[in-house]
Amino acid sequence: MNYEEAIAFLRDLGKFGIHVGLERSLALSRETGSPEQSFSIVHVAGTNGKGSVAAMVESVLRASGFRVGLYTSPHLSSYTERIRVAGRPISRTRLAQLMTELKPVFEKIAHDPGLGPPTEFEMGTALAFLHFAYENVDFAVVEVGLGGRLDSTNIVMPKVSAITNISLEHTGILGHTLEEVAGEKAGIIKDGVPVVVGRQDQTALRVIEETASNRFAPTIVFGRDIECRRKSWSMEGQSFSVRIGSRIYDTLRIPLIGAHQVENAAVAVGIIDALQRLGVDIGDQALTAGLRLVSWPGRLEVLQREPLVLVDGAHNIGGIHRLREAIPEVVERRPVTAVVGISKDKPAEQMVCEISKFADAFIATRALSSRSGAIAPCTLAGFAEREGLQAEAVLDPFQAVDKGLEEAGKGGALVVCGSIYLVGNVRRYLLERAGELPMNHRVVVFVGAFGSGKTEIALNYAKLMRSRAKEVAVVDFDIVNPYFRSREAATAMQSLGIGVISSGPGLEAADLPSVSSAVFRAFQDDTLQVVFDVGGDPVGAKALAGFRQQFKEAGYDMYFVLNTNRPFTQDAAEARTMLESIETASQLSVTGIVSNTHMGKETTTQDVLRGIEVSESLADELDLPLVFACAHHDVAEKLNNSLKTRLMRLDLHMRPPWERIS
Repeated sequence: MNYEEAIAFLRDLGKFGIHVGLERSLALSRETGSPEQSFSIVHVAGTNGKGSVAAMVESVLRASGFRVGLYTSPHLSSYTERIRVAGRPISRTRLAQLMTELKPVFEKIAHDPGLGPPTEFEMGTALAFLHFAYENVDFAVVEVGLGGRLDSTNIVMPKVSAITNISLEHTGILGHTLEEVAGEKAGIIKDGVPVVVGRQDQTALRVIEETASNRFAPTIVFGRDIECRRKSWSMEGQSFSVRIGSRIYDTLRIPLIGAHQVENAAVAVGIIDALQRLGVDIGDQALTAGLRLVSWPGRLEVLQREPLVLVDGAHNIGGIHRLREAIPEVVERRPVTAVVGISKDKPAEQMVCEISKFADAFIATRALSSRSGAIAPCTLAGFAEREGLQAEAVLDPFQAVDKGLEEAGKGGALVVCGSIYLVGNVRRYLLERAGELPMNHRVVVFVGAFGSGKTEIALNYAKLMRSRAKEVAVVDFDIVNPYFRSREAATAMQSLGIGVISSGPGLEAADLPSVSSAVFRAFQDDTLQVVFDVGGDPVGAKALAGFRQQFKEAGYDMYFVLNTNRPFTQDAAEARTMLESIETASQLSVTGIVSNTHMGKETTTQDVLRGIEVSESLADELDLPLVFACAHHDVAEKLNNSLKTRLMRLDLHMRPPWERIS
């Protein structure tokens, strides 16, 4: 099977629906050699917050030096996101290989009349465990799919279990009362295995504690054994402290927003503390670093600030309530336009009522697909109108967010919520189109093949940042191939108030692999916007690897510049090979694509359009945003604003050696 065939095979299993029970999962485990027994596990259940807690624990374990797998669901835009090792999604090629290996196992079990065909989630879980075993992970953090007791992940024997906040969900399967739902979630508790419990209604807590007592499982309960204090918050993140028993973890920070994420972080700290007490070597420094580096896209995530664009996969009443509580801190006094899609199995009327408490305008839409189908947008719009909101229905989710951006304008805020599937559909679309420039981290790195135009783009990007009243520095990291280097434009940049950091003092003109110690300011000064101009090909990108920890701690975006008129990047396949080799050499991850196909002074509009087409193909394949395209002013004018992609108009600063002779 190739990747497309593997995904089609998985999706076709959806016809078998949700069949609770562990028999098929146990059979899959037996037939594949019980791979889940080859690594340590943290098992996380709950209604809200379990994905965030899982992501935080994974990040801390990875910061401690462990090789870690992470299994979560559902995904935002690509199935590969569900299965990660060392922070990276499983490759499409590897997923296809493993599904090919598992298909005969599936057929054997499917033909057993006592078992029947495994479901999509059961096969996905088996694939994840097999991948983790082949990758020799030390730990896997496993999120429960649905419920707990009969969920296919519940064949594991974890070191620590966790149950985050519980509310009524999937009542047709898990039960119609909070006690019944809590009983299903508590089904992950194993004999003698510590369980960390998030904030709970007393009804749910009694069920959990009774189950834990019967299984002699120590409990660590939020609000009793775990306390947290939120200290500060902004769109960049939050600082807080956590107390567990007599231990105090101070000066903690997460880049996620919303008071509920601090509570989730406290639960994650409780899990790490429990692992430490079991003898797992996790230092406090790794705990601090792991929380600071955690990433959990699509959950109360700011995608743009000009205008403010926020997406949240909150898909039940509890999640929407937490979103409502967080909105005032994020949007302040901006009027809010909400783009909302809700699945059929959710309490839509109650959710719209909650949304009406923070939204000024309401655009109802639907995800392109979801597990249970979507509520008709006209029905949602009707609920909103009853709450006194200006509302309309737009069937296409992309047209809906376009309408929302238009409605919000520069002074408002766009909030997309109601369905993780909807957020997954539109997240990359918004990253590519919302605002005149992409929202990026303070540190931006431009990489690419030799001759792709990284230096010109780095200099122009620095000028745009400076025009927005930011203090800016360009770091010339082109220490391998000195053909075009940003240090040659240092005088012009400095006249605009832009600093240039290059080689050590006295070596600026030398063709030596030297970097000034001033580069450390780029990582340490939170007030400085930094643009890195990196040498071409993997050889040039290798210079980044020595600073990989500083990049990760500071937060960065790394944009791959693609010029399809250069050798080795003339189509999407070649470009992907170059991109992946640069990631390997730098030990950093590309976060976006920049299209810069040109032929110098001979560039035509067709060059630019062809480059965008190939860049879009690459972006689709890797599920990365095409953050902008580039063209010189003359060519840009001929395009006449006809592009949907952002276009950066370039001033040319670099000249080849034969043009530099006066």
